[in-house]
Amino acid sequence: MSQEVSYSVFRTTANVVFGPGSLEALPDQVRFLGGSKAFIATDAGIEKAGILGQAENLLDEAGIEYESYTRVEPEPPTTSIDACAEAIAESGAQVVLGLGGGSSMDTSQIAACAVTNGLATEQMLGVDMIPKPGLPTISIPTTAGTASEVTGNAVAVLPDRSNKMAVVSPHIYPQVALVDPDLTHGVPANITAYTGVDAFCHAAESYISNKATRHTQMYATRAMRLILGNLADAYRDGSDGRARTHMALGSLMAGYTLANAGTTMVHALAHVLGARAGVPHGLANAIFLLPIMRFYAERVPEKIDGLAGAVGVPDSVTDSQERADQAVSIMEKMVTDVEIDQKLGNYGVAESDLRDYAETTVATRRLMLQSPVDATVEDVESVLESIY
Repeated sequence: MSQEVSYSVFRTTANVVFGPGSLEALPDQVRFLGGSKAFIATDAGIEKAGILGQAENLLDEAGIEYESYTRVEPEPPTTSIDACAEAIAESGAQVVLGLGGGSSMDTSQIAACAVTNGLATEQMLGVDMIPKPGLPTISIPTTAGTASEVTGNAVAVLPDRSNKMAVVSPHIYPQVALVDPDLTHGVPANITAYTGVDAFCHAAESYISNKATRHTQMYATRAMRLILGNLADAYRDGSDGRARTHMALGSLMAGYTLANAGTTMVHALAHVLGARAGVPHGLANAIFLLPIMRFYAERVPEKIDGLAGAVGVPDSVTDSQERADQAVSIMEKMVTDVEIDQKLGNYGVAESDLRDYAETTVATRRLMLQSPVDATVEDVESVLESIY
């Protein structure tokens, strides 16, 4: 006789190195994974910023051979990830490093699995489509936002650019996450804003996800408080070490809950906008956070009430709807403080596209099934119209 399952599984990266200056641990972590040669997957911006050079110097000083690949694309299409996998295989490296934002880390994680499994990226899209582990990976974020360093999801854009899809597998988790807040000090203000709101979305969406547990909500609560308390300061002064460190910690904790409880309609819409219009992932989430949270506050106020205390709504407010509305107002101040343009029509989206965007979003069942409201196409189209 079958019984209702009452337990949950919590996964994350096995080894997390966190703190200012922790990039110095890179050679030790490569050796820990048994690597005599490393492959660094990154992009031209990280090279230009001098961050790639820092990593290369550390490996040089430790006598560890490496090969650097700077052709990672933003919002990476499957073909770009396949090209990286081919370069890894040709290099003969034993350890793969993803250095940069989410695109570099996701590319490195998928490509490392492609090499050992002999699969193209398109063959791995979906849930549990990777038969065996990839090459050992180390993920090194240079922004406080994506949390790819502690999640088992990595995202690729479909060849026809109709949508993004995730490779979801325990094999996607890197073996090591190396989170050095110092690497975020040179991040431009607009990227700080986009990635910071993205991290907040991870925490807030996962808190109200149908897969949320007390375990995940614990991390989500701490993440939301850290981000709300520090994002504006990091945005105004990128050299504010305290704000940068707290943002890195908030992003990390949001990643823990993202990996296990998942996201909802904000991310479902952001994936479509990113694939179709090329809008950076963090910015796309920042555009959709408020309209979707308002939608949830209207339809399921008790869900938004649930996170109200975590974002700072006082206990003296007792009405569930009022608590939900105040929670959304606090989120609105965060988005306004970092000057996000929330008008969808300013991003190359035609009004005639809204129905198709809505249909594609609703068809993203993996995320929509985690949503506290299983929205209709008409619901989503109405949300899009409200910010067009």
